[in-house]
Amino acid sequence: MPDEISEAIEEIGGLENLAAHVPTAQQINKQAKIHHVLSDKTRLLIMWALNCCDLCPCVLVSFLKIQNTRLSYHLGVLEDAGLVRSYPKKNWKIYTITRLGREVLACSHDIGAGVSKEMKRVDGTEKLI
Repeated sequence: MPDEISEAIEEIGGLENLAAHVPTAQQINKQAKIHHVLSDKTRLLIMWALNCCDLCPCVLVSFLKIQNTRLSYHLGVLEDAGLVRSYPKKNWKIYTITRLGREVLACSHDIGAGVSKEMKRVDGTEKLI
C-alpha cells in the first residue's frame, strides 16, 4: 500500500477506526432513500417549484402538466422522505418544502446551476435557490 495511504489510515486511528469516520448503516440507508427519491425528474421539479413558494396541487398539476394521480404519488414519495410536507388551508391542501428539502437542494444547486436568484416564500421569509 502507498505510504500516503498508510499515513492517512494511521491518522484516523487505524483501519479499525475507519467506521467511526463514516456514517452509520442507518444514516447511509436514509441518504440512499433521499438520493433515490431525487433521482426522478418530476420530483426534482416539484422540489424546485416548492422552493420558490408553497403551492397547492392544482398549481403543481398545471405547472408540471401531469395527472392528479401521478402528482399525488410523487408528493407522497417526497413526504415519506421528509423533503416536503403539507398543511390544510381552508378547503385546500398546501405543500411546502422542509428544511431537509432546502438543504438537499442547496447541496445540488451547483450541479444544476442555472437557478441562482433570491426568492420570497408565501410566508415572507427569504431564501436563496
